[in-house]
Amino acid sequence: MKRFSIRFSLQLFFLVTLCFCMASPSWAQTDGFSQSEDDQFFVPEQMTPSEDGECLAPEQKIASAEEEFLTPEQKTALGEEKSLTSQPEIPLKKKEFLTRGQKSLALNVGGLAAIFAYGLWKWDYGQNSFDTVDEGWFGRTTEYGGADKLGHFWSSYAISHIFSYFYRRWGYTDKEANLYGALSNLGFETFMEIADGFSPSQKFSWQDMTMNILGSGIGYVWGRYPKLAKKIDFRIEYTPYFDSRDTEFSTKYDRQTFVIALKADGFDFIKNKYLKYLEFQVGYNARGYEDYEEGVRDDRRRTIYVGIGFNVSRLIQKVVNTRIFDYVQIPYTSVRGGIQLDD
Repeated sequence: MKRFSIRFSLQLFFLVTLCFCMASPSWAQTDGFSQSEDDQFFVPEQMTPSEDGECLAPEQKIASAEEEFLTPEQKTALGEEKSLTSQPEIPLKKKEFLTRGQKSLALNVGGLAAIFAYGLWKWDYGQNSFDTVDEGWFGRTTEYGGADKLGHFWSSYAISHIFSYFYRRWGYTDKEANLYGALSNLGFETFMEIADGFSPSQKFSWQDMTMNILGSGIGYVWGRYPKLAKKIDFRIEYTPYFDSRDTEFSTKYDRQTFVIALKADGFDFIKNKYLKYLEFQVGYNARGYEDYEEGVRDDRRRTIYVGIGFNVSRLIQKVVNTRIFDYVQIPYTSVRGGIQLDD
């Protein structure tokens, strides 16, 4: 009975979240009318004439009736006059299958449902009553040396921009797209973090939640101010194993490095075209945590590094219009000097 009540409470939480999304005007607002509603706003030139002339203006109906009594020569002359004075037809905008509000609703509800389903399968959502854990921050004795916290920050930052991209494509203004992108991501991360509290293997972490909020906030600011985004990138670098372990790259913190890149390309006073490819980078990684066992040799180490990097994104954009390398750092494209925190 207890197990059933836990599962039911989690399902109830998801249902409330779903209803909130459906009721929220931010996601469910429609941006147009149905075809029957639109017709009343059309000017006569935009209406499609019907056989009985219902769509014609009164003066057009009178002219149409008078034409029946004209001679062939008069009709020809009248037709030539109409061709000279008639306005070009205004093409009607093709009505999309879903409005932008409906697309936004489908994106958010579908994503929440996918997270819920995956959590039931992978993390046993609902097996435990709600529980929390104090994971710490960047200490040497934490589970991943803080790399997991930077992972939460980076994923929130990047995913908020993915949401914004879709909203922008669906017709929202830049201001709306940036705000809705940050809120959508924060909603996803909050739902997942709370659901983790019902998982025996995960549990709710307020440190993770803090980094989710920070990442979503920075994502909004960087989207809101393009000049700032042109100067500074937040990236993740992953060095692959080249085997099956790479399928779980998102949690392989021993192979991840987090990078802040200050790009010469973003500063107008730098005129040299070659110098514009350079970056000043600051990064952090934690190594030796994946294989660590208590009582065995402790090889855990945390490193802060500084270096000079090559702006791969600037080069790639000359060939392909993509910003992916503003978020991903390719290994071995920088020269670094590290500062060991555990010597």
